[in-house]
Amino acid sequence: MRTYVDKCNKAIICFLLVSFIAMLIPSGVMNVTSALAKAGAFREEKVTFVSGKGEFEEVIEGTILIPTHKASTYPGIVLAHGSGINKEGGGGNQTALRKEAEVFAKEGLITLVYNKRSKGYSKTNRSYDLLAQDLLAGVHALQERSDVMKNKVGVWGISEGGWVAPIAASQSTDIAFVITSGAPGISPIQQQTWNVENRLRHQGVTNPTPIQALVRNGAGVMLSLSSSEADMYDPVPILKKVHQPFLAIWGSIDRQVPPAESAQILKDAFDSSGNRHYTLQFIEGADHSIYNNTDDGFRTLKTLYPGYAEAMASWLKQVVEDQPPVAQTIGKTPVQMSSSPKEVAKIDWYDLYWVHLGVSAILLIICLTAIIVSLVKKIRSHQPLFINGYTNWICLSAMISITGFWAYLVTLWMNGGRNIGLVVFGTPLLWLLIQIVSTVTVVLTLLSIVRVIRKREGQQRGKMEIIVIGAGIVYIPWALYWHLCFI
Repeated sequence: MRTYVDKCNKAIICFLLVSFIAMLIPSGVMNVTSALAKAGAFREEKVTFVSGKGEFEEVIEGTILIPTHKASTYPGIVLAHGSGINKEGGGGNQTALRKEAEVFAKEGLITLVYNKRSKGYSKTNRSYDLLAQDLLAGVHALQERSDVMKNKVGVWGISEGGWVAPIAASQSTDIAFVITSGAPGISPIQQQTWNVENRLRHQGVTNPTPIQALVRNGAGVMLSLSSSEADMYDPVPILKKVHQPFLAIWGSIDRQVPPAESAQILKDAFDSSGNRHYTLQFIEGADHSIYNNTDDGFRTLKTLYPGYAEAMASWLKQVVEDQPPVAQTIGKTPVQMSSSPKEVAKIDWYDLYWVHLGVSAILLIICLTAIIVSLVKKIRSHQPLFINGYTNWICLSAMISITGFWAYLVTLWMNGGRNIGLVVFGTPLLWLLIQIVSTVTVVLTLLSIVRVIRKREGQQRGKMEIIVIGAGIVYIPWALYWHLCFI
């Protein structure tokens, strides 16, 4: 009987001891597990928060998605946009990230998604530092809430947000973890050049000449034309300062950002800095945004690719339970269409836009003046208004090729290489026509030079003719730079 009583007493003591220890476990850990295990529905709150200073101070509008299952506190996450300005249905509007936001909310995270700022961000001028300030301001806005675990708030960024999220994380330990989708490991100009080149090749361009001229040489002009220093942004130094757990996801058929190349850059940066809590993951068949797609990844369907949400949820569960995975790569490393062109990140004086626009403007003025002078002479002498003579044809062909070239180059870069027109023999037809007209200009200029050299004794050349030939001589190296002639 005494033995039985002793056993009962021991059992009661063990029960009380276990209960006491359970009471000592931080409620946050219990709540994290509960939040992630019982997630599903959520409710919404419209919010505003202030970000930026001075002329860049702005009231940011957003929406918080809050899980509705019972828990006293939840982990949180703030979402950073890809490129694009804030307009209804546009890349900078919070509705663009609605699908991803709902994934996190259903997994038990209080999720903040907001409209991108308008001050200090435009298509031609942007600051990743300002965007990172907005992301941090969003994190602090969540941390002020009583239902958020202040030490469990992370950030997520897609595409351009893959540059922004690490900047924010490198500036504050308030950020507990980082997730990126389609993050570039290279500079923006290098990424965009690779993107445009992929699109040209996908549309059937196999001739390397238009790719070199329009894409790689064109990148130098576009880079010098831009007023944004962000185009030259190097993400590596910032990545080396990020020590939070990091999940980076790429689609295997990402056509906008080189996935294998970017993953290697991130891996090297983290290994160099000693951050061992990173996971690099490739999702087979997904596109740049980790969406379903058609046309080999060049046309997105804007629906989450199977396994994408599950990949983030699985990683988050380990991170919020303070067990982040250690230095791992998941999925088969994809084969890229090509390597990104590193040389476009460096420009020389002859790549500058004002050099090429200046030469073009001078040539157009000379050619237009010469044609007008010729027509006026014909009118005064009652001659037929026909274009004749080498110099007139030099002027006409030069004007056509110069204006055609600039119109085609600007259009191609403005639409990201999405529509280059009919392609024949591996070359865009419009580009081929511009090359033909340009070649005519060069040939006529060379013939005119030969005529001047071989002129008969006493034969006089008009001043305008000499000026036009001089313009033609200037035109030749300009055309050669842009691969505009077949010579």
